[in-house]
Amino acid sequence: MPIRVLCVLDYYLPGFKGGGPLRTIANMRRLLAGRVELAVFTRDRDLGADQPYDGIELDRWIETPDDPVYYARPETFSAAGLQAAMEGQPASLLYLNSFFGFRSSIQIYHWARRQAPPLPILLAPRGEFSQGALAIKPSKKWFFLTLCKWFRLYRDVSWHASTAAEQADILRQFPSAAGRIHLAKDPVDLGAAVPAENRPAPSPAGQLRLCFLSRISPMKNLDGLLRALAQCPEEIALDIWGPVEDAAHWQACQRLMAALPAHVTVQHKGPVAPEAVSATFAAYDLFAFPTHGENFGHVIFEALRAGTPVLVSDRTPWQAGAEGALRVLSLTGVEGGAQDWAAGLSAFAAFSAADKGRLRQAARHYAEDFVQNSDIAAKNLAMFQAVAAGQVARLPAGSAPQSGADAP
Repeated sequence: MPIRVLCVLDYYLPGFKGGGPLRTIANMRRLLAGRVELAVFTRDRDLGADQPYDGIELDRWIETPDDPVYYARPETFSAAGLQAAMEGQPASLLYLNSFFGFRSSIQIYHWARRQAPPLPILLAPRGEFSQGALAIKPSKKWFFLTLCKWFRLYRDVSWHASTAAEQADILRQFPSAAGRIHLAKDPVDLGAAVPAENRPAPSPAGQLRLCFLSRISPMKNLDGLLRALAQCPEEIALDIWGPVEDAAHWQACQRLMAALPAHVTVQHKGPVAPEAVSATFAAYDLFAFPTHGENFGHVIFEALRAGTPVLVSDRTPWQAGAEGALRVLSLTGVEGGAQDWAAGLSAFAAFSAADKGRLRQAARHYAEDFVQNSDIAAKNLAMFQAVAAGQVARLPAGSAPQSGADAP
C-alpha cells in the first residue's frame, strides 16, 4: 500500500502562476506514483484570479491521472475545510508547503496539533527562510518567528529542505530542528528536447534576445536586471514573461524601462502556460534571472532543459556549468551588482552565433546530467517513509548550530 500524504498547497494545476511549488508537487506525484499518494488540498483558482477554474467540481475529491485533488472555495480553503475534506480519507501524514501562508499553513498547523491522535506534519518552507525572502515585509515575519520561538511552536514538525542551503536557513530559525530536517531535492521533469527547427537561429555577435520568466515581485529582482541593461551598449531585446504579483514593484520597473537607452527594448508578454514554457525559452539566446533567493529554482532547470543558457544570481543552489551554459553572478557591489551583471550580459551578447549555438547544446547537456546523476526519487521516498513512521532525520556531522535561538 502506498503512503497516503495529505498535501496542502496554495495553488495547483491547472493553475500556473503560483510558481515552483505547484510544479514540484506535480513532478513528485508522477515520480513517486505507486509508492506515495499525494492527495492535494488546494484553492479553486490561480494566483490573482477572482474566478474558479472552469469545469472543475469544487469542495469534493476529484480523481486525476496522478492522485486525488480537492479544489476548495475561498471560504472552505481553511482548517475547517480541510477537516471536512479529511472525513473518510485517512492519511499517514500532513504535508504543508509554506511556513508563512496563513490559510495554507499557520491556521492548519494550529488545528492539526490539537488533534488526537496527532497527525505527523512535514513542512516545506519553499525558500521562505532565505535572507532575500525574509527581507520582504521583515517586521511581520520577525514578529511571527519570535512568537513561534517564545511559545515553543513547530517543535513537533518535521522539515523538508530542498537543498543544503535551505537546511541551513531552517536551522538558523529553529536550531532544535536538527534531527527533524529531511534533505531531498525537488523532482524535475526532463521532457523531450526542443527540435532545432522549432527555434530561431542564435543572434549574431553584438545582439542578444533576452528572456526574464518569473513572477514579477521584488524577490525575483526584475528591477535589478533593468538597472544592468541600462549600462549595456549592445543591441538587446528583453521579453518579460510572468504575472504581475506586486503592483508597486511593477510600477518601479516600468519607470526603469522608460529610462533605458534606445538600443535596449523591453516588452511584457504576460503569463505563460506550463505546456508552453519550453517553447518560450527556446526562442531566446539567454535567460537572465537575478533572483534574491530560490530554494531550488524550477524555472532555471526549465530553461536549461529547453536548451537556453542561464545567467543567474548567487542566491540559488545552482552551480556554474563547466561548458558555460549556466553562469553565476553576485548581487553585491555597486547598485546590487548591476555593473557585474551588465558586464555578464555584454559578454554573452558578444558571442558569435556559432558560440551561442554551442551553448544551447551545453544547456541541454547540463539538464540531462542533472537528472541522470540525481537520487531524487530515493531521497523523497525515504523522507515520506521516515515521517510517516515517526523516525528522525540524519543530518551530516556539523550541521547543527552551536547555540539554539529557539531553545527553552
